[in-house]
Amino acid sequence: MTDIGSDTTTTAVSPDADLATRPFDELVGELQRIVQSLEAGNLPLEDSIALYRRGLELHAACEARLREAELAISQLGRGLVEEPGGGEAEG
Repeated sequence: MTDIGSDTTTTAVSPDADLATRPFDELVGELQRIVQSLEAGNLPLEDSIALYRRGLELHAACEARLREAELAISQLGRGLVEEPGGGEAEG
């Protein structure tokens, strides 16, 4: 479980860029691993706080992605966004 702690040090260089470029599923997976580590309760206090902070960052990034997806789906439902490939289908 120390690998999670090392992840936080490597991603702390530019967490916003890291969160913006990583796939949503990876963000959720990292967040789940952090929750499991914190629930286990066997980390030093400083590590727990660092992981908790990282978890908050991940949660915010995931929430933002979900809001963006919800907006895109809503707009598609209203026909406000063109579909990839030019939009109109001929038939």
